[in-house]
Amino acid sequence: MVEVDTPGCSPASPVRTEAPAVRGAALLMRSMRDPASITRLDAEALDDVLYAAHRNRLLARLEHDLSGLGILQDLPEAAQRRLASARIQAHVNAVTWRFEIDRVRRALAGLGIRIVLLKGAAYQRAGLPPARGRFSVDLDILVPAADIGRVEWTLINGGWEPAKMNAYDQHYYRDWMHQIPPLTHGKRGTELDVHHTIFPPVSGIRIASETLLADAVSVGDGLWVLSPADMVLHAATHLFQENPAGRLRDLLDLHDLLALFGPRAAFWESLTGRARRLGLGRPLYYSLRYAADLTGTAIPAAVLAETEAAFAPNALQLRLMDWLVRSAIVARSSDRESGGGLARFLLFARSHWIKMPLGVLLRHTAVKLVHRMRERKATEKG
Repeated sequence: MVEVDTPGCSPASPVRTEAPAVRGAALLMRSMRDPASITRLDAEALDDVLYAAHRNRLLARLEHDLSGLGILQDLPEAAQRRLASARIQAHVNAVTWRFEIDRVRRALAGLGIRIVLLKGAAYQRAGLPPARGRFSVDLDILVPAADIGRVEWTLINGGWEPAKMNAYDQHYYRDWMHQIPPLTHGKRGTELDVHHTIFPPVSGIRIASETLLADAVSVGDGLWVLSPADMVLHAATHLFQENPAGRLRDLLDLHDLLALFGPRAAFWESLTGRARRLGLGRPLYYSLRYAADLTGTAIPAAVLAETEAAFAPNALQLRLMDWLVRSAIVARSSDRESGGGLARFLLFARSHWIKMPLGVLLRHTAVKLVHRMRERKATEKG
């Protein structure tokens, strides 16, 4: 029995068997679509869904939604305490990153360039729905590609330190990727990722930063965010051109953005047109498909039909992708019986196949394998 009239809650167990992990994942999906349904769960099911929410970094978001509906108090006290703790942690995290955004703004103010906040920083600064209950681990910004050297030099002189990397890893970032090596502030320990585009150019998808910067939207104090269409496409690319395993939160970000921007005049036309121009039709198609299917996002039937006709893979690829995404997008403690472990591996391999041409991928894999073997030998000798 899962739904009862009187909900309860038991303390979270540090160990989960496969059956509760699978059930918790399914219940979490339903709870994110319909938060009120959580109040009808029995004690064991409620425990499973809260554990799954914790695993997927969604506890604070769930608390926010339940509070907004005025039904948080309908849960047992133990559940309320867990959710309240997540809310406090998310609030402290948000304060930390608001301060960090301001430090970056101040450091780069003299360069006279547009500083575009990406992902969590953009959602927070622009006050967008995905910011609610969000817990971020780094700060992402986009700057003009022509100014990337000046930006890096200025930040290093301002207290941010480059990651220690060997020559090959430096080459990997600077010649193939869409960002410079990560920077970490020497005193605060916060990580900053500086992008010059939104997807690795080595993949063959080359999106000039000027194209994105030209349509960016000001949020004051010299800071900008991507336009609505570009923000959705960046979220879609970040999720489906890379590895969507364990990233339900990112799919919910897309749900929030589409629900917010969808009612705006001409949004869908601008979104599909922009995807065509930037070569991002396939990740857009996957985003709309799985947002509609898994998070219940309201997307016009005509848009779904248009993107399917223009951007969908063949039937076999699509059937495989459906299984991969549905099996792996929710992070679980165990996947032995569900096929999630295999799905995660295949999605990991797919992300590298998309990101790099075959020759580059084989070379990269060989180099990383040799490096890992050397590290292992050094550890054994030590």
